[in-house]
Formats: sequence, C-alpha cells, structure tokens
Amino acid sequence: MSVAKTAYESLHRQLLINTKAAAKKQNAQDVKKRIALLSYQRINAIKDNQTEKVADINTKLADLKKQTEDPVVEVDSKLLEALKPTQETAHNVEHINDIANFLSYQRTYNELIERYNPGLSMTQEDKIRKTAHRVGFELPPDYAE
Repeated sequence: MSVAKTAYESLHRQLLINTKAAAKKQNAQDVKKRIALLSYQRINAIKDNQTEKVADINTKLADLKKQTEDPVVEVDSKLLEALKPTQETAHNVEHINDIANFLSYQRTYNELIERYNPGLSMTQEDKIRKTAHRVGFELPPDYAE
C-alpha cells in the first residue's frame, strides 16, 4: 500500500468520524426541538379538551423520547475526489496527513473542552439544578423554568 493511499484513507476516516459526530449532535438538537413543539401542541390540545389529539401527541412524544438512533452518514465523494492528490509527491502526501491530523486533534480538543468545562454545554435547567444541589437544596423532579 502506498504512502499516499494510507494518508488518503486516514483522511477519509477522520472526515467520517467528524461528520458522524456533527450529525449526531444535530440529530439530538432536532429531537429536542420536536419534543418542545409536541409538548406545546399537547398543552394547547389539553386547553381545548381534545382528548384524541392529546393521546396521539402523547404517543408521538413517547416514540420521540425513545429515539436514540445514530444517523447514517457518508463523506461527500466530491470533497474526497478534490482532496485526492493528482501526483504522489511528498508535499501532497504530507498535506493530506496534516489535514487528517488537524481533524483528529480538533476533535480531541473539543472533547477536552467539553469534559473540563461542563457548564459550556449544560442547559439552563441543569445549571440551576446543580447550583441548588451545591448549596444543599434539591429541586423537584418535575421542575421546569
């Protein structure tokens, strides 16, 4: 296996990992938005005494809360073709390795930032709950802002 082919496969692997992580995060945000919308529709249906609609929305909410599937992703083939070196020069191979390393290091950096600064990705409700716990209080389980 040539050095260029190994570098290209490494780049493809890093792009796939990063694309999957981004898609998973986007999917989680989308599910959260849909849960919020369904909850709002449920409240309105309860106000209007639409029992069939409430039952339907409750079913949709239960299904949505169970949804934990990982998205299936692929790296854009046009991007990969554009990055494929036309000549296997040492400079081109080194450049591809640099891009793959950058993607890997950037992902590691983001993981470390999230690990050591948990407040950055925490929701406001979680921040309130943790602050109350720190001073000795416990919020009710059904607490929502």
